[in-house]
Amino acid sequence: MGQLLVTILSFAMIPILIKKKLKLGSAIFIVTISIALFSGLGLVNLFKTTLGVFLNRYSRDTILTVLMVGVLGSLLKNFGILNRIVKSMVLMIPNKKVVMMLIPSLIGMMSVPGGAVLSAPFINKLGSDIKIRPPRRAIINLVYRHVSMFLFPFTSSFLFIKAAMPEINLYRLILTNLPFVFVMVFLAYFIFMKDEVDNERIKTEITLKEIFNLVILTSPIYASVIINLITGLPFFISMLGSILITYLLSNKKDFFKMGLKSINFNTIFVITSILVLKDIILQLEGMLSIIRGVLLSVEGVFSVLIIFTLVSLFFGFITGYPTTSLALTLPILSMMNFASNELYIYLFFVNAVAFMGYFYSPLHLCQVLTLGEMKVSTGNLYKEYKLYFILQISFAFVITFILLAIV
Repeated sequence: MGQLLVTILSFAMIPILIKKKLKLGSAIFIVTISIALFSGLGLVNLFKTTLGVFLNRYSRDTILTVLMVGVLGSLLKNFGILNRIVKSMVLMIPNKKVVMMLIPSLIGMMSVPGGAVLSAPFINKLGSDIKIRPPRRAIINLVYRHVSMFLFPFTSSFLFIKAAMPEINLYRLILTNLPFVFVMVFLAYFIFMKDEVDNERIKTEITLKEIFNLVILTSPIYASVIINLITGLPFFISMLGSILITYLLSNKKDFFKMGLKSINFNTIFVITSILVLKDIILQLEGMLSIIRGVLLSVEGVFSVLIIFTLVSLFFGFITGYPTTSLALTLPILSMMNFASNELYIYLFFVNAVAFMGYFYSPLHLCQVLTLGEMKVSTGNLYKEYKLYFILQISFAFVITFILLAIV
Protein backbone atom coordinates (compact mmCIF):
# COMPACT_ATOMS: atom_id res chain seq x y z
CA MET A 1 0.00 0.00 0.00
CA GLY A 2 2.92 2.32 0.78
CA GLN A 3 4.37 2.03 -2.73
CA LEU A 4 0.99 2.83 -4.29
CA LEU A 5 0.61 5.93 -2.10
CA VAL A 6 4.19 7.06 -2.90
CA THR A 7 3.53 6.66 -6.64
CA ILE A 8 0.27 8.63 -6.56
CA LEU A 9 1.76 11.45 -4.48
CA SER A 10 4.89 11.56 -6.66
CA PHE A 11 2.85 11.83 -9.86
CA ALA A 12 0.75 14.56 -8.25
CA MET A 13 3.93 16.64 -8.06
CA ILE A 14 4.15 16.95 -11.87
CA PRO A 15 1.65 19.83 -12.35
CA ILE A 16 3.27 21.68 -9.43
CA LEU A 17 6.77 21.23 -10.84
CA ILE A 18 5.66 22.36 -14.31
CA LYS A 19 3.97 25.41 -12.76
CA LYS A 20 7.37 26.18 -11.21
CA LYS A 21 8.70 26.40 -14.81
CA LEU A 22 10.46 23.03 -14.82
CA LYS A 23 10.43 21.22 -18.16
CA LEU A 24 8.43 18.01 -18.43
CA GLY A 25 11.49 15.75 -18.66
CA SER A 26 12.95 17.21 -15.46
CA ALA A 27 9.60 16.94 -13.68
CA ILE A 28 9.24 13.26 -14.65
CA PHE A 29 12.79 12.46 -13.56
CA ILE A 30 12.23 14.15 -10.19
CA VAL A 31 9.09 12.04 -9.79
CA THR A 32 11.14 8.93 -10.66
CA ILE A 33 13.76 9.82 -8.01
CA SER A 34 10.97 10.38 -5.48
CA ILE A 35 9.42 6.98 -6.20
CA ALA A 36 12.80 5.24 -6.05
CA LEU A 37 13.74 6.88 -2.74
CA PHE A 38 10.47 6.60 -0.84
CA SER A 39 9.40 3.19 -2.13
CA GLY A 40 12.56 1.55 -0.80
CA LEU A 41 14.32 0.92 -4.11
CA GLY A 42 17.11 3.43 -3.43
CA LEU A 43 19.42 5.57 -5.56
CA VAL A 44 21.78 2.69 -6.42
CA ASN A 45 18.85 0.83 -7.96
CA LEU A 46 17.80 3.99 -9.79
CA PHE A 47 21.30 4.35 -11.28
CA LYS A 48 21.31 0.71 -12.42
CA THR A 49 17.84 1.14 -13.94
CA THR A 50 18.89 4.30 -15.81
CA LEU A 51 21.99 2.55 -17.15
CA GLY A 52 19.82 -0.42 -18.14
CA VAL A 53 17.64 1.81 -20.32
CA PHE A 54 20.65 2.66 -22.47
CA LEU A 55 21.86 -0.95 -22.53
CA ASN A 56 18.44 -2.35 -23.48
CA ARG A 57 18.14 -2.64 -27.26
CA TYR A 58 14.45 -1.70 -27.49
CA SER A 59 14.74 1.29 -25.17
CA ARG A 60 17.86 2.48 -27.00
CA ASP A 61 16.14 2.11 -30.38
CA THR A 62 13.20 4.15 -29.06
CA ILE A 63 15.46 7.03 -27.97
CA LEU A 64 17.36 7.05 -31.28
CA THR A 65 14.16 6.92 -33.33
CA VAL A 66 12.68 9.88 -31.41
CA LEU A 67 15.90 11.76 -32.15
CA MET A 68 15.72 10.96 -35.88
CA VAL A 69 12.01 11.77 -36.21
CA GLY A 70 12.57 15.15 -34.58
CA VAL A 71 15.45 15.92 -36.95
CA LEU A 72 13.42 14.89 -40.01
CA GLY A 73 10.41 16.97 -38.96
CA SER A 74 12.54 20.05 -38.37
CA LEU A 75 14.32 19.65 -41.72
CA LEU A 76 11.01 19.31 -43.57
CA LYS A 77 9.80 22.48 -41.86
CA ASN A 78 12.97 24.56 -42.19
CA PHE A 79 13.53 23.78 -45.87
CA GLY A 80 9.92 24.63 -46.72
CA ILE A 81 8.96 21.12 -47.81
CA LEU A 82 5.90 21.04 -45.53
CA ASN A 83 4.69 24.30 -47.09
CA ARG A 84 5.23 22.86 -50.57
CA ILE A 85 3.16 19.80 -49.59
CA VAL A 86 0.31 22.00 -48.37
CA LYS A 87 0.36 24.15 -51.55
CA SER A 88 0.34 21.02 -53.70
CA MET A 89 -2.66 19.62 -51.81
CA VAL A 90 -4.60 22.89 -52.05
CA LEU A 91 -3.93 22.97 -55.79
CA MET A 92 -5.35 19.47 -56.27
CA ILE A 93 -8.29 19.26 -53.84
CA PRO A 94 -11.34 21.50 -54.48
CA ASN A 95 -13.10 20.95 -51.13
CA LYS A 96 -11.80 23.13 -48.29
CA LYS A 97 -13.17 20.78 -45.64
CA VAL A 98 -11.17 17.89 -47.07
CA VAL A 99 -8.06 20.08 -47.16
CA MET A 100 -8.67 21.05 -43.52
CA MET A 101 -8.66 17.37 -42.57
CA LEU A 102 -5.66 16.39 -44.67
CA ILE A 103 -3.20 19.19 -43.84
CA PRO A 104 -2.91 18.55 -40.07
CA SER A 105 -3.08 14.77 -40.66
CA LEU A 106 -0.09 14.91 -42.99
CA ILE A 107 1.94 17.27 -40.83
CA GLY A 108 1.01 15.13 -37.80
CA MET A 109 2.95 12.22 -39.26
CA MET A 110 6.07 14.07 -38.19
CA SER A 111 6.33 13.88 -34.40
CA VAL A 112 7.57 17.42 -33.95
CA PRO A 113 6.78 18.70 -30.42
CA GLY A 114 3.91 21.19 -30.69
CA GLY A 115 3.64 20.37 -34.41
CA ALA A 116 -0.03 21.43 -34.54
CA VAL A 117 1.16 25.04 -34.75
CA LEU A 118 2.57 24.28 -38.24
CA SER A 119 -0.89 23.55 -39.64
CA ALA A 120 -2.83 26.02 -37.45
CA PRO A 121 -2.45 29.07 -39.78
CA PHE A 122 -3.78 27.10 -42.77
CA ILE A 123 -6.73 25.71 -40.78
CA ASN A 124 -7.50 29.14 -39.36
CA LYS A 125 -7.63 30.70 -42.85
CA LEU A 126 -9.67 27.91 -44.49
CA GLY A 127 -12.02 27.71 -41.50
CA SER A 128 -12.58 31.44 -41.63
CA ASP A 129 -13.43 31.20 -45.35
CA ILE A 130 -16.30 28.80 -44.66
CA LYS A 131 -17.32 30.52 -41.39
CA ILE A 132 -16.35 27.77 -38.94
CA ARG A 133 -16.12 29.23 -35.41
CA PRO A 134 -12.56 29.66 -34.04
CA PRO A 135 -12.92 27.06 -31.23
CA ARG A 136 -14.03 24.49 -33.81
CA ARG A 137 -11.12 25.41 -36.07
CA ALA A 138 -8.79 24.71 -33.15
CA ILE A 139 -10.44 21.33 -32.54
CA ILE A 140 -10.25 20.38 -36.22
CA ASN A 141 -6.54 21.18 -36.22
CA LEU A 142 -5.93 19.20 -33.02
CA VAL A 143 -8.02 16.13 -33.84
CA TYR A 144 -6.64 15.53 -37.33
CA ARG A 145 -3.11 16.42 -36.23
CA HIS A 146 -3.18 13.45 -33.83
CA VAL A 147 -4.77 10.78 -36.03
CA SER A 148 -1.28 9.59 -36.97
CA MET A 149 -0.60 8.60 -33.35
CA PHE A 150 -2.71 5.50 -34.01
CA LEU A 151 -1.40 4.80 -37.50
CA PHE A 152 2.33 5.51 -37.75
CA PRO A 153 4.73 3.06 -36.07
CA PHE A 154 7.34 5.68 -35.16
CA THR A 155 5.09 7.87 -32.99
CA SER A 156 6.22 8.20 -29.37
CA SER A 157 3.42 6.00 -27.98
CA PHE A 158 4.13 3.15 -30.38
CA LEU A 159 7.87 3.36 -29.77
CA PHE A 160 7.26 3.27 -26.03
CA ILE A 161 4.91 0.27 -26.36
CA LYS A 162 7.57 -1.58 -28.37
CA ALA A 163 10.22 -0.77 -25.77
CA ALA A 164 7.96 -1.92 -22.92
CA MET A 165 6.57 -5.01 -24.71
CA PRO A 166 9.07 -6.12 -27.39
CA GLU A 167 6.87 -9.05 -28.45
CA ILE A 168 4.19 -6.68 -29.78
CA ASN A 169 3.85 -6.39 -33.58
CA LEU A 170 3.16 -2.69 -34.13
CA TYR A 171 1.54 -3.21 -37.52
CA ARG A 172 -0.96 -5.63 -35.99
CA LEU A 173 -1.71 -3.04 -33.28
CA ILE A 174 -2.27 -0.44 -36.02
CA LEU A 175 -4.87 -2.72 -37.64
CA THR A 176 -6.59 -3.07 -34.26
CA ASN A 177 -6.65 0.74 -33.96
CA LEU A 178 -8.36 1.33 -37.31
CA PRO A 179 -12.02 1.25 -36.11
CA PHE A 180 -11.21 3.88 -33.46
CA VAL A 181 -9.41 6.04 -36.04
CA PHE A 182 -12.49 6.00 -38.28
CA VAL A 183 -14.60 7.04 -35.29
CA MET A 184 -12.25 9.95 -34.46
CA VAL A 185 -12.24 11.19 -38.06
CA PHE A 186 -15.97 10.95 -38.74
CA LEU A 187 -17.12 12.24 -35.34
CA ALA A 188 -14.94 15.33 -35.81
CA TYR A 189 -16.37 15.87 -39.28
CA PHE A 190 -20.03 15.45 -38.31
CA ILE A 191 -19.82 17.47 -35.08
CA PHE A 192 -17.54 20.33 -36.15
CA MET A 193 -17.66 20.61 -39.96
CA LYS A 194 -20.69 18.99 -41.60
CA ASP A 195 -23.17 21.84 -41.13
CA GLU A 196 -20.86 24.49 -42.60
CA VAL A 197 -21.37 25.25 -46.30
CA ASP A 198 -18.37 25.60 -48.61
CA ASN A 199 -19.76 27.95 -51.27
CA GLU A 200 -16.43 28.94 -52.72
CA ARG A 201 -14.69 25.99 -54.33
CA ILE A 202 -10.94 26.11 -54.72
CA LYS A 203 -9.75 26.26 -58.31
CA THR A 204 -7.89 23.00 -58.81
CA GLU A 205 -5.52 21.51 -61.31
CA ILE A 206 -5.32 17.73 -61.06
CA THR A 207 -2.73 16.41 -63.48
CA LEU A 208 -0.40 13.42 -63.45
CA LYS A 209 2.45 15.87 -62.95
CA GLU A 210 0.82 17.33 -59.81
CA ILE A 211 0.01 13.88 -58.43
CA PHE A 212 3.61 12.77 -59.01
CA ASN A 213 4.86 15.98 -57.39
CA LEU A 214 2.77 15.34 -54.25
CA VAL A 215 3.94 11.72 -54.06
CA ILE A 216 7.58 12.88 -54.24
CA LEU A 217 7.13 15.71 -51.72
CA THR A 218 5.48 13.42 -49.17
CA SER A 219 7.96 10.55 -49.69
CA PRO A 220 10.16 11.50 -46.70
CA ILE A 221 7.13 10.86 -44.49
CA TYR A 222 6.37 7.31 -45.66
CA ALA A 223 9.74 6.12 -47.02
CA SER A 224 11.04 5.01 -43.62
CA VAL A 225 7.92 2.87 -43.03
CA ILE A 226 8.39 1.15 -46.40
CA ILE A 227 12.10 0.57 -45.68
CA ASN A 228 11.22 -0.91 -42.27
CA LEU A 229 8.56 -3.20 -43.74
CA ILE A 230 10.85 -4.48 -46.52
CA THR A 231 14.12 -4.81 -44.60
CA GLY A 232 13.09 -5.13 -40.95
CA LEU A 233 15.75 -2.56 -40.05
CA PRO A 234 15.17 -0.56 -36.83
CA PHE A 235 13.22 2.64 -37.39
CA PHE A 236 16.12 4.92 -36.51
CA ILE A 237 18.12 3.39 -39.37
CA SER A 238 15.14 3.41 -41.76
CA MET A 239 14.77 7.13 -41.03
CA LEU A 240 18.10 7.73 -42.77
CA GLY A 241 16.34 7.01 -46.07
CA SER A 242 13.78 9.72 -45.31
CA ILE A 243 16.52 12.19 -44.39
CA LEU A 244 18.39 11.38 -47.63
CA ILE A 245 15.24 12.11 -49.68
CA THR A 246 14.75 15.35 -47.73
CA TYR A 247 18.32 16.34 -48.62
CA LEU A 248 17.61 15.71 -52.32
CA LEU A 249 14.40 17.79 -52.14
CA SER A 250 16.05 20.69 -50.29
CA ASN A 251 18.30 23.46 -51.54
CA LYS A 252 21.08 21.65 -49.60
CA LYS A 253 22.41 24.88 -48.05
CA ASP A 254 23.76 24.16 -44.53
CA PHE A 255 21.67 20.96 -44.55
CA PHE A 256 23.83 18.93 -42.17
CA LYS A 257 24.48 21.92 -39.92
CA MET A 258 20.73 22.48 -39.66
CA GLY A 259 20.22 18.76 -39.05
CA LEU A 260 22.52 18.89 -36.04
CA LYS A 261 20.76 22.00 -34.74
CA SER A 262 17.44 20.14 -35.11
CA ILE A 263 18.30 17.60 -32.42
CA ASN A 264 15.81 18.22 -29.62
CA PHE A 265 17.56 17.13 -26.44
CA ASN A 266 14.55 18.10 -24.32
CA THR A 267 12.32 15.59 -26.14
CA ILE A 268 15.00 12.91 -25.85
CA PHE A 269 15.26 13.60 -22.12
CA VAL A 270 11.46 13.30 -21.76
CA ILE A 271 11.41 9.90 -23.49
CA THR A 272 14.44 8.67 -21.53
CA SER A 273 12.91 9.81 -18.23
CA ILE A 274 9.66 7.98 -19.01
CA LEU A 275 11.51 4.79 -19.96
CA VAL A 276 13.39 4.93 -16.63
CA LEU A 277 10.11 5.61 -14.82
CA LYS A 278 8.52 2.59 -16.51
CA ASP A 279 11.36 0.30 -15.41
CA ILE A 280 11.21 1.67 -11.86
CA ILE A 281 7.45 0.98 -11.73
CA LEU A 282 8.10 -2.58 -12.92
CA GLN A 283 10.14 -3.08 -9.73
CA LEU A 284 7.37 -1.91 -7.38
CA GLU A 285 6.18 -5.40 -6.53
CA GLY A 286 4.03 -4.21 -3.64
CA MET A 287 2.09 -1.68 -5.72
CA LEU A 288 1.74 -3.94 -8.77
CA SER A 289 0.45 -6.81 -6.67
CA ILE A 290 -2.25 -4.54 -5.17
CA ILE A 291 -3.38 -3.31 -8.60
CA ARG A 292 -3.23 -6.83 -10.03
CA GLY A 293 -5.27 -8.06 -7.07
CA VAL A 294 -7.89 -5.37 -7.68
CA LEU A 295 -8.08 -6.21 -11.39
CA LEU A 296 -8.39 -9.94 -10.69
CA SER A 297 -11.02 -9.39 -8.00
CA VAL A 298 -13.36 -7.29 -10.14
CA GLU A 299 -15.92 -9.14 -12.19
CA GLY A 300 -16.42 -8.58 -15.88
CA VAL A 301 -14.58 -6.86 -18.69
CA PHE A 302 -16.34 -3.55 -18.04
CA SER A 303 -14.90 -3.22 -14.52
CA VAL A 304 -11.37 -3.92 -15.79
CA LEU A 305 -11.77 -1.29 -18.52
CA ILE A 306 -13.09 1.26 -16.01
CA ILE A 307 -9.98 0.82 -13.83
CA PHE A 308 -7.67 1.21 -16.83
CA THR A 309 -9.66 4.27 -17.92
CA LEU A 310 -9.42 6.04 -14.56
CA VAL A 311 -5.68 5.37 -14.27
CA SER A 312 -4.90 6.37 -17.87
CA LEU A 313 -7.07 9.50 -17.97
CA PHE A 314 -5.72 10.75 -14.65
CA PHE A 315 -2.00 10.35 -15.37
CA GLY A 316 -2.33 11.50 -18.99
CA PHE A 317 -4.28 14.59 -17.92
CA ILE A 318 -1.96 15.73 -15.13
CA THR A 319 1.20 15.28 -17.23
CA GLY A 320 0.04 16.30 -20.72
CA TYR A 321 2.09 13.45 -22.16
CA PRO A 322 0.65 10.14 -23.51
CA THR A 323 3.42 7.79 -22.44
CA THR A 324 3.44 8.68 -18.74
CA SER A 325 0.19 6.79 -18.14
CA LEU A 326 1.43 3.96 -20.37
CA ALA A 327 4.45 3.70 -18.07
CA LEU A 328 2.03 2.66 -15.34
CA THR A 329 -0.57 0.64 -17.28
CA LEU A 330 1.65 -1.42 -19.60
CA PRO A 331 3.44 -3.26 -16.75
CA ILE A 332 0.02 -4.09 -15.30
CA LEU A 333 -1.27 -5.22 -18.69
CA SER A 334 1.75 -7.47 -19.27
CA MET A 335 1.07 -9.29 -15.98
CA MET A 336 -2.50 -10.26 -16.81
CA ASN A 337 -1.72 -13.26 -19.03
CA PHE A 338 -4.14 -12.41 -21.83
CA ALA A 339 -4.25 -14.56 -24.95
CA SER A 340 -2.53 -12.93 -27.94
CA ASN A 341 -5.73 -11.62 -29.60
CA GLU A 342 -7.07 -10.25 -26.32
CA LEU A 343 -3.76 -8.58 -25.50
CA TYR A 344 -3.86 -6.47 -28.67
CA ILE A 345 -7.44 -5.41 -27.95
CA TYR A 346 -6.68 -4.37 -24.37
CA LEU A 347 -3.51 -2.68 -25.59
CA PHE A 348 -5.57 -0.68 -28.09
CA PHE A 349 -7.92 0.38 -25.29
CA VAL A 350 -5.17 1.34 -22.84
CA ASN A 351 -3.40 3.34 -25.56
CA ALA A 352 -6.65 5.04 -26.60
CA VAL A 353 -7.60 6.23 -23.10
CA ALA A 354 -3.98 7.25 -22.37
CA PHE A 355 -4.18 9.34 -25.55
CA MET A 356 -7.44 10.95 -24.39
CA GLY A 357 -5.97 11.90 -21.03
CA TYR A 358 -3.06 13.58 -22.82
CA PHE A 359 -5.16 15.06 -25.62
CA TYR A 360 -7.55 16.93 -23.31
CA SER A 361 -4.87 18.01 -20.84
CA PRO A 362 -4.37 21.78 -20.44
CA LEU A 363 -0.62 20.96 -20.47
CA HIS A 364 -0.89 19.49 -23.98
CA LEU A 365 1.64 21.56 -25.96
CA CYS A 366 -0.19 21.30 -29.30
CA GLN A 367 -3.36 22.60 -27.64
CA VAL A 368 -1.55 25.52 -26.00
CA LEU A 369 0.10 26.57 -29.28
CA THR A 370 -3.08 26.12 -31.37
CA LEU A 371 -5.14 28.23 -28.95
CA GLY A 372 -2.48 30.94 -29.08
CA GLU A 373 -2.46 30.94 -32.88
CA MET A 374 -6.27 31.09 -33.16
CA LYS A 375 -6.89 33.40 -30.17
CA VAL A 376 -9.25 30.93 -28.48
CA SER A 377 -9.67 30.49 -24.72
CA THR A 378 -9.30 27.09 -23.05
CA GLY A 379 -12.83 27.42 -21.62
CA ASN A 380 -14.42 27.95 -25.04
CA LEU A 381 -12.45 25.00 -26.42
CA TYR A 382 -13.67 22.63 -23.69
CA LYS A 383 -17.29 23.75 -24.19
CA GLU A 384 -17.04 22.61 -27.82
CA TYR A 385 -15.27 19.40 -26.83
CA LYS A 386 -17.97 18.03 -24.49
CA LEU A 387 -20.02 15.95 -26.94
CA TYR A 388 -16.96 14.81 -28.85
CA PHE A 389 -15.23 13.54 -25.69
CA ILE A 390 -18.33 11.67 -24.45
CA LEU A 391 -18.81 9.95 -27.82
CA GLN A 392 -15.09 9.28 -28.26
CA ILE A 393 -14.66 7.48 -24.94
CA SER A 394 -18.00 5.67 -25.38
CA PHE A 395 -16.90 4.32 -28.75
CA ALA A 396 -13.58 3.18 -27.25
CA PHE A 397 -15.59 0.94 -24.90
CA VAL A 398 -17.99 -0.20 -27.64
CA ILE A 399 -15.19 -1.08 -30.07
CA THR A 400 -13.34 -2.99 -27.34
CA PHE A 401 -16.43 -5.05 -26.46
CA ILE A 402 -17.12 -5.80 -30.15
CA LEU A 403 -13.53 -6.87 -30.81
CA LEU A 404 -13.50 -9.10 -27.69
CA ALA A 405 -16.80 -10.67 -28.78
CA ILE A 406 -15.35 -11.40 -32.25
CA VAL A 407 -12.21 -13.10 -30.93
